[in-house]
Amino acid sequence: MGRAIAVLVVLALGGIGVAVTWPEADTPIVSDKIDPPEPVDPNAAAAPCASEDLDVGLAADRLTITPGVPVRFTVSVRNTSQVQCLVDGPRHSLAVTVYQGEVGEPTAERAWSSADCADPDEERLLLLGPGDVDVTNVRWSDSRSAPGCEPGQPKPAAGEYTAHVTLAGVDGVSSDVVRMTYTVPEPTGSPSPSSSGSAAASPSGSASADPSASDGASDES
Repeated sequence: MGRAIAVLVVLALGGIGVAVTWPEADTPIVSDKIDPPEPVDPNAAAAPCASEDLDVGLAADRLTITPGVPVRFTVSVRNTSQVQCLVDGPRHSLAVTVYQGEVGEPTAERAWSSADCADPDEERLLLLGPGDVDVTNVRWSDSRSAPGCEPGQPKPAAGEYTAHVTLAGVDGVSSDVVRMTYTVPEPTGSPSPSSSGSAAASPSGSASADPSASDGASDES
């Protein structure tokens, strides 16, 4: 009888030990995250690119300009969005414009634009995927221009010039400003024809060097 009681006590204590040392259940994790965004469909129909979708850049092959040496601009259009979109980018729309003075200042004078003499009927529709870049080159041959490609424009004057790129039909699309200096070399000095003629006549002992001959002519008259 006593042995049976001892066995029951040991079993009871063992059961308590098991109950005490048994690991507790993990606390459930409650997520406070919002729902993930819908996946992008790369095959979805493309819409026109908005200004916030585009990064337009402009670079020049040199910043010091001299007459007779054209400037080559590089224009880049990058799609920074997560979906493909369309850009209407012919030369009369995606235009480089040069100003004498600072772009945006009231005193700046429009000097030249790649849109002035571009073909108004040109079509150039770009489909840009996410991260795609379109690169084109534009040349400015150090001349002035006017809308409609009016001829007879004067040469640019020496001074400070700036340039940027805009995209017609998409407000807010503009590149950083490129600053350039236009220099006109000073004309080299040369002797005038009158001075060179006098120098040539003096050693020959011409009639102009003989006062008596001149006086005689006056008397005859």
